Amino acid sequence: MPGRNRPAEFGRLLLRAGLDGVVLAPPACDQDDILEMLDKRKLPYARITPHRNMNQGIVLAMDEVAAGQAVASHLLALGHRRIGIIMGDPSHAASAARMEGYRRAFAEAGVAIDDNLIVTGDFTYDVGHSLAAELLRRTPQPTAILAQNDDMAVAAMAAVRDCGLSVPGEVSVAGFDDSEVARTAWPQLTTIRQPVLQMSWDATDRLISSLEADSKGDPENSSSYARLVNHPHKLIVRGSTAPPP
Repeated sequence: MPGRNRPAEFGRLLLRAGLDGVVLAPPACDQDDILEMLDKRKLPYARITPHRNMNQGIVLAMDEVAAGQAVASHLLALGHRRIGIIMGDPSHAASAARMEGYRRAFAEAGVAIDDNLIVTGDFTYDVGHSLAAELLRRTPQPTAILAQNDDMAVAAMAAVRDCGLSVPGEVSVAGFDDSEVARTAWPQLTTIRQPVLQMSWDATDRLISSLEADSKGDPENSSSYARLVNHPHKLIVRGSTAPPP
């Protein structure tokens, strides 16, 4: 189906499924067409890490700007100044939020960010590998690479090794999410732990509680009342980052 129609098609699919409630993950949680459809049909929903319309539905959030700032500050504190950045899919609001965090870290450290070292990916391994290889061909070469998810970060580590360089001896790499691949990669990946599983459980529990409250006619806990629950992030420092050579 055409790309522009995907949110609307997805929304219609949810409505046809006869569901009692919906948990929306990114990027669906920020799709205005989907939210409008669900609101119109009064189908309750919870949203995991949305970045706008925070008063709609049950919202499970994490401060991705602060998380992006934390991981970029880690590299800057190690002494890196020439840092390549691989952004994620621009249709995901998280990509812009994480980039804003990086910019805040650079500004706080008094370091100018090099926009020529910022490339846009799509959160996939193959594109991450290609873009990391592109960054490593720049002169002078970056001493570190920030990737906006772990798949692209692990791909960047592979690209570094393909160039005959070592991680973190010559190029440090950091990711985002703390997915399974971050722990199985070698060296293990420095990343941001995003409590996705906990947020998913929390979203489901709160949505079920909301549905039960609706069925009992409890206005104080009705799904018509929006809730915002913040979950913390954590910087996980592992073996893929070190001071620049």
